[in-house]
Amino acid sequence: MTRNDDSCGSFDLSRRTFVAATALTGGLGGTISTTASASDHDIVQVGSGSYTTTLPDGMDEPPESISVTSSVEGPIDSNDWWSSLLWEDFSENLFVHPLYVDASEDGLDVGFPTEWTFSREGRLDHVTAMMELQTDLTIGHTGGTFDDSQVDGWGDWSVSTVWGADTSSTLRVTMAQGSPFLYCEYEGGGAELSFPSTPDVHDEGNVLRIQSNGNVYGVFAPEGATWNGIGSDTLTSDLDGEEYLSVALLPDDSDDALSTYADYAYNRIVDTRIDWVYDKHEATVESTFSFETVDRPESGSDGVLTTLYPHQWKYSDASTEAWSYTTQRGEQRVYTGSSFSVTYEYRGMLPYLPDVGDYDQDELEGYVQEVADEDELIRPGPEDPGDDTYWTGKNFERLVQLLPIAEAVGATDARDRFENAMRDELEIWLDATVSGDTDSPDVFYYNDNWRSLLGYHDSHGSADNLNDHHFHYGYYVKGAAAIARTDPDWADSDNWGGMIEQLIRDYAGYDRSDDKYPFLRNHDPYAGHSWASGNALFEEGNNQESSSESLNAYAAMIEWGEYTGNTELRDAGIFLYTTELHAVQEYWFDIDGDSHPPEWDHDYSSNVWGNGYWYKTWWTLDIEAIHGINFMPLDGYSHHLGWDDEHAEANYQEIVENRGGDDFDYYPDLMWMFRAFSDSQDALALWEADKDDYDVEFGMSRAQTYYWLTALDATGSPEPSITADHSLYTVFSTDDGALTYAAYNPGDSSITVSFSDGTSLDVPANSMATTTDSDGDNGGGDEEPAAPTNLHSPSNTDTTVDLEWDHDGANTAHYNVYVDGSRYGESANTSETVSGLDPDTGYEFTVTAESDDGIESDPSNTISVTTDADDGDMGDSAPSIDQFDVSDTSSGPWTRFNVEWAVSDPDGDLDLVEIEMIDDSGTVVDSTSTAVSGDSASGEDSVRERNGGGEYELELTVTDEAGNSATETKTVAVA
Repeated sequence: MTRNDDSCGSFDLSRRTFVAATALTGGLGGTISTTASASDHDIVQVGSGSYTTTLPDGMDEPPESISVTSSVEGPIDSNDWWSSLLWEDFSENLFVHPLYVDASEDGLDVGFPTEWTFSREGRLDHVTAMMELQTDLTIGHTGGTFDDSQVDGWGDWSVSTVWGADTSSTLRVTMAQGSPFLYCEYEGGGAELSFPSTPDVHDEGNVLRIQSNGNVYGVFAPEGATWNGIGSDTLTSDLDGEEYLSVALLPDDSDDALSTYADYAYNRIVDTRIDWVYDKHEATVESTFSFETVDRPESGSDGVLTTLYPHQWKYSDASTEAWSYTTQRGEQRVYTGSSFSVTYEYRGMLPYLPDVGDYDQDELEGYVQEVADEDELIRPGPEDPGDDTYWTGKNFERLVQLLPIAEAVGATDARDRFENAMRDELEIWLDATVSGDTDSPDVFYYNDNWRSLLGYHDSHGSADNLNDHHFHYGYYVKGAAAIARTDPDWADSDNWGGMIEQLIRDYAGYDRSDDKYPFLRNHDPYAGHSWASGNALFEEGNNQESSSESLNAYAAMIEWGEYTGNTELRDAGIFLYTTELHAVQEYWFDIDGDSHPPEWDHDYSSNVWGNGYWYKTWWTLDIEAIHGINFMPLDGYSHHLGWDDEHAEANYQEIVENRGGDDFDYYPDLMWMFRAFSDSQDALALWEADKDDYDVEFGMSRAQTYYWLTALDATGSPEPSITADHSLYTVFSTDDGALTYAAYNPGDSSITVSFSDGTSLDVPANSMATTTDSDGDNGGGDEEPAAPTNLHSPSNTDTTVDLEWDHDGANTAHYNVYVDGSRYGESANTSETVSGLDPDTGYEFTVTAESDDGIESDPSNTISVTTDADDGDMGDSAPSIDQFDVSDTSSGPWTRFNVEWAVSDPDGDLDLVEIEMIDDSGTVVDSTSTAVSGDSASGEDSVRERNGGGEYELELTVTDEAGNSATETKTVAVA
């Protein structure tokens, strides 16, 4: 290989150039060298960088053997809920949710855990919460046992595995995350179902309803098949020669459940697919989950029957069934259909906090200089070997945070030293022909067998087990993005950008056609979050501890995509970041209090497993570490930690209570910075008391902590209710309602960022801009209100049209509704029913906002609605409420009521059941709505309020399609 390095003639050599020059001339006594054993033809050039296809001497890599059939082609998936299938002859426990399964020589062991168990370690109770596992049945083959099982293919959240591949007797099982079904195919024999003891069997010929260990299963064989062995612990069937079978966990032992599940039992899932769209103007991410099936002749309905996790059904318009399962993730609701969508608001992020804090200039500059004066800015980490991908990445994190702070205080020389150190270290790692000045090879090696880029030195199993790539490589991408922010040429794909995007493709491959890396290696799109372990070789399934470092990796993609103009990559980053964030809120922080075990002593989990939760870390039981591992690294992507002031306060108080005070000594800087979300003055007081006498976390600096604390003291905590049409933004809110709007513009020309409350912010090129509304009212009464948005019609009849729209209400006295350009009337709320219309007629509608001073906004979007045809006497009768039972199920900080209801309508046009929980001030604190149809419906819902109490009214309303309704109210009191 020929290297072109014109800078070698310069006296001002960078570290990378110096390394290259001395290595190629044999200098430095051999402490710096070209990559071991890598000949020129083993180096793959990527722009100015490169990687090697030769394993560095003495380094470990994943096993050569992968448990897949010969039909598997392309990149191998890893870091998934089912990954242990790839690494063993059979598997560890796989948590499909609601089922758990385990591949063994006998076939597939199946169970549905329902009981939580808790463990104590040291002085801490409830250190772990795991469900107790027991096998309800084993799906086997009449031909006997097997030597192994091999993965035969997978979708985005489904997998198929084959027992006895390349033999005459095979069993193939397809399972999909969230699905209660297991789809089985046989060759060379029939089905054998074995049980730990004789089960109760309800025999309907080819269909069985079976109870084992208290759980109910449906077994669905082909039409004409019969079962032998009923009354024993083993059932067999030749499947009438058709060679297929499905087994499903039923929600109850009713005939209705068995019949409904039978309709979908013969629709075998053959693919599962996630697609996403980031709508910049609406600030939303819509994810669509699609199922592809092959339907057998016995199929009774199109699509699939599956379940939605809480992070899905809470943000989806999909109509779920009355059935649900209680799993390790809380309530999973049953859904039937071929696809469904989930929509999240994208609430923004920033590359750094705006320079608005009331800090002491000299003090902050002193903290910046404290780091600039260090001999080595790239330091070995505290774990052996210390110069690995993780601790090197933590070095990048510290320097990334220091860059804008040095700019803020005018410490130009310090800023340049920080960036040059990071640039030099990145270029060493991104160039396989050069090695650094430590014992580390400082190189990336491509393993073609597993289709993965492995960095050496590795740590925490990142090479041989494929662990934590998003944690480690996210720091590299973030460091590179910080350089690209001010030096886009460096990030060009022909320079160093190509290698950075190799790292991104490794941990977050977003292009399905990429034959070099798997699709979304770390992120599990159905679970909503990432998995850290590459092999999942644990009894409790896969796991992820540091959700914050996962979010950091996806936030780094957003920045990199913005700075390099790669909108596809940016949008993938926004999808991953936003989805992961909502799952983190649900399962790490349990923001609604309904995902963790009811008996769990904590408001938080440090590590989420397939089978449950930890309140500890991999290395210590220290309380600050237990919480801090899901704070670090605190940065402009971390604002979700402050969206809910009350939850942030409760989480902080749990830290203080569990450790016995706020004299922090493990991660004091992280604790202070987190405290600033709920009480910035207290955080500053803690800082002042100990700022000169604490151990700084490895990836942080005193400058970062001081800057952060003063910034949040000025702006308040992040405000999630206001979004913007830009990727790099955040809105903050103080306790007295003052709003600060911040946005960063990475482009070369100025832009205007529009916020959802009507605020506009002009942002100069390559700059951060802020504006503050000190009154929290968006400017006062003499300004024009913002135009209403998202005007839509949720329903209509033959003579009426219901309208709804979005508006923050700022500077607005009322709304004007226009029909075909003429003013119809006004509304005090963001909804109106327009009546007196003609049947089967098209109308156009717009809405404006009007201030007290009579200033009218621009019109909303225009919508066209055609009224229904006159349907005579339909809907003359009102619906009725037949059951309305309320029970108090409050626990922990939550006041919660369970409502069982039944409704009916003689006209058969039921439409909606709504339940409102109203406190003694008349405020609706929670509500639910359920779409219904036909002449009768029943269900069970819950409403809740955190830290509530006193007297409430529970109001149930049923409405039919004609607009007729019935309402019933019950008053309940909580001590």
